[in-house]
Amino acid sequence: FSCNDIDECAAGTDNCAQNCSNNVGSFDCSCNAGFTLDVDGFSCNDINECDTNNGGCAQNCSNNDGGFTCSCDNGFTLDGDGLGCTDIDECVNNTDNCDQNCTNNAGGFDCSCNGGFTLDGDGFSCNDIDECAAGTDNCAQNCSNNVGSFDCSCNAGFTLDVDGFSCNDVNECDTNNGGCAQNCS
Repeated sequence: FSCNDIDECAAGTDNCAQNCSNNVGSFDCSCNAGFTLDVDGFSCNDINECDTNNGGCAQNCSNNDGGFTCSCDNGFTLDGDGLGCTDIDECVNNTDNCDQNCTNNAGGFDCSCNGGFTLDGDGFSCNDIDECAAGTDNCAQNCSNNVGSFDCSCNAGFTLDVDGFSCNDVNECDTNNGGCAQNCS
């Protein structure tokens, strides 16, 4: 008389959680990628890839059933390999919304303003500095504010020096005797 092997896998009597391989007189259970066979020989346990070297992720690793996914912090984009992260240059991409100047940094950017302007509390806008009202103009006599700068001027009888700030007295007697018929002083 002869004995026939029972294919427990085909019969569905193997109790394997995922995969079954029949062999003569018995069977073996195995698990899909991302799982490991439990000590009971039947169950499959998820492998937390993030527990080892952060799953190979450059920044953030999230375990899921049978695998994991990488993600990046704000200001970075996930590389094509699904692991690495590359800084987004908001200045080059023109997504910074800075009024005047943009400086990229790792994961973000900073706005700044040209001379004569100050950065607004919103971190993006530039406001004109009124140097005249602030008293930072160094004009000897008169100051006129303009966008991003200021101009100095002098009262009647004075002329603006080449330095753009000082006022020099005009000697009216040097030109056509000051309009005087005889002596000018």
